[in-house]
Amino acid sequence: MGALPDGIYRMSLDDETRLTSTDERTVTLLPAQDDARQEFAVRCTSGDNYSIAKPSPYWPVPFVCHDGDPKEGARVILRVSDFPSNEWKITQGSGPKTFTIVAAGGGPSLTIGPGRIPIFPPILELTSSSNGDHSWIFEFVRES
Repeated sequence: MGALPDGIYRMSLDDETRLTSTDERTVTLLPAQDDARQEFAVRCTSGDNYSIAKPSPYWPVPFVCHDGDPKEGARVILRVSDFPSNEWKITQGSGPKTFTIVAAGGGPSLTIGPGRIPIFPPILELTSSSNGDHSWIFEFVRES
C-alpha cells in the first residue's frame, strides 16, 4: 500500500503556488486558486508506485510524465495515453504532511521541482535533492 489513498488532490510546493495544467501538454506552478486546472488524480498503480493524471471522464487521459529518459533536467509534461507513461514514487517529505514525487525506476533519485531557468510560469523538471527541497503538500479534494 502506498503513502496516499487514491483520490483527487491539489499539490503545492508552498502555500502560494500549485501544480497546474495550463494546456494539454504543459504543467507548471501558478498561484493557488479554486481551479480544476489545479486538480490531479493520484492512483496507486502497483506496490508503492503511483500515476498522476488530469481527472477526466474520457479515455485516454493526460498523465503527468517526464519527457524522455529520467535524467536531471528532463522536463515534466502531460502526455495523453491509455496507460501512464511514467510511474512515480510518493514518499514522505521533509516536513509533516509533505511528500516528494520521485521518478520510479532505477537510477538516481529525481524529484519533480521547478526548473533552473527563471521564467514565469516556471517549467517543472526532474531534479536531484541537491538542488533544494521539493516536498509537496497534497490537499485531498475528493475521491476519484
